[in-house]
Amino acid sequence: MHIDPDELYRWVDAHTITRPKRNLNRDFSDAVPLAEILKQHFPKLVDIHNYIPTLSHTQKLVNWDVLNKKVLNKLNMNLTKKIREELAKSTPGAIEKVLEEIKAKIEIKDASGDHGDDTKIIYLENSSELSYREGVIPLKINNGVKTVDKKLVPSDLYDKMEKELQTQKDTIAELTQKVDHFEKLIGIKDERIKDLSHQLQSLISTPEENTFQKSRFFSNIL
Repeated sequence: MHIDPDELYRWVDAHTITRPKRNLNRDFSDAVPLAEILKQHFPKLVDIHNYIPTLSHTQKLVNWDVLNKKVLNKLNMNLTKKIREELAKSTPGAIEKVLEEIKAKIEIKDASGDHGDDTKIIYLENSSELSYREGVIPLKINNGVKTVDKKLVPSDLYDKMEKELQTQKDTIAELTQKVDHFEKLIGIKDERIKDLSHQLQSLISTPEENTFQKSRFFSNIL
């Protein structure tokens, strides 16, 4: 996915940010401006006081770690450690990629009519970490319906299917345990039946052997 830089800068300029805009990568290196943008769209998710304006590389990383854990993860965006390092170092192009992803999420959220509603959060499906490859991003919105790349389903249906799948997995696991238990019991029964059959065979064959021996004894006498 790629957005024209001018379009991205105009989108950033449309937001109220406390510090003057000079250089995008340096301005956003401590995560504070991004937190302010996210606060305007997801007010319940963002606590601005968690993000300290700083020139310290260490504190910048702390800010990014907090934003990643408390906000971005809830949007199903997981910035890797490498990406957070690049952002804190003002690496050219790093913040643009993050902003592109966030811009796409916010636009879909707004298009669904969920303005200011943090209970309807946009998700990246089947994504454990933020991906920067070009192409359609599979998105899902709580209580919304999207058909991008045929990978989207209503979130309530998706959640219901996940629960049903987990229930089925639990049931299968329980039944498998029961089958294993019954197979062990059947094995024990089979062994017991064999043992009893041998004992019964011994009891049946013993009188015949005694009778045969007696017959030979009387034949010798005669």
